[in-house]
Amino acid sequence: MELCSCHYDQQFTKYNASSGFSNKELGHTFKNAIIDDENRSYFEIAVDFIKNIDNHLDWGTWLYLFGDESRAKSLTDQHGREYSAFGTGKTYLMQCIANALTHRKIPAIYVNEEKLFGDIKATYDRASDESEQDVLKRYYNIPVLLIDDLFTTSYKDWAEGKLFSILDARVNEKKVTIITSNYAVGRIRDRLPVNGGKIASRITGQAQLIEMVGTDRRRTIARKRRDERHEAG
Repeated sequence: MELCSCHYDQQFTKYNASSGFSNKELGHTFKNAIIDDENRSYFEIAVDFIKNIDNHLDWGTWLYLFGDESRAKSLTDQHGREYSAFGTGKTYLMQCIANALTHRKIPAIYVNEEKLFGDIKATYDRASDESEQDVLKRYYNIPVLLIDDLFTTSYKDWAEGKLFSILDARVNEKKVTIITSNYAVGRIRDRLPVNGGKIASRITGQAQLIEMVGTDRRRTIARKRRDERHEAG
């Protein structure tokens, strides 16, 4: 059944991807982003994704933004310059996407993995106003779910199963899912021995993969600040 625009408007009043952002994070937009030769292709894909968001909402398209440490090491050895899987702008790019979704008034939830599992665990408290199924349905059905830093928390047996349940439901319901991770799809099984293979298969089947390996921008900025302080001193 196709949902009317009024339904999305009602959802957006409750589920706004950037609602919990700091002022700094609210400033992370495609318009303000510093684009260079290294990150240009990433931003082009993301901008195109937002321009065609109505189609992606129909198709249930995913994006998987990843930088894998083993891949970075391989490239470093191959090319003789340092490549990093960290600080390459994955979270920044996803925050740009989230702010663009907010601008378009697309209902969406932005969480990191700890928050996602925390929402589920909170329902185990007898005083909780929500049941576990209430929380899972929210993550199953929200039109766009953005998960930052997936596969980083300490997993308990139940967590693998809940994560698979959410991602599997979103495949079946054709819901847009956007993920950042420091694991290439081929290494997810190493991280999650029980459900990793199944999760990797669903990501491969649904997502456009964007490998973000290159300069550690955080380190570059920190080095620049140190140099500026040294020159000022």
